[in-house]
Amino acid sequence: MGAYQRWFGVQPNTKAATLIFGFCHGFGLSSKILDYEISPDGLLPNLLAFNVGVEIGQLLALGAILIAMGFWRRTPSFLKNAYTANVAMMAAGFLLAGYQIAGYFVS
Repeated sequence: MGAYQRWFGVQPNTKAATLIFGFCHGFGLSSKILDYEISPDGLLPNLLAFNVGVEIGQLLALGAILIAMGFWRRTPSFLKNAYTANVAMMAAGFLLAGYQIAGYFVS
């Protein structure tokens, strides 16, 4: 949406930003699996199965989003509503991140 460029005068490398946020996301998920009581004997297969399942779920969600976005882009309402949709998605993301961070410090 160009806000980072307007506010700070530079554009970050999107590949590096994706990698950094991906690591944060992965560490968050991996720390969540510690809540489950998994025996040390089957730890590696369970971790692999969990991560493969998460990745498959992300690919399915991404596929559904790309299909829906492809149809929406062909409609006349796309250009006038895309910015608002981006703002709403970012607000929801910040709200969920704040919820998770607050839960981490409260528990």
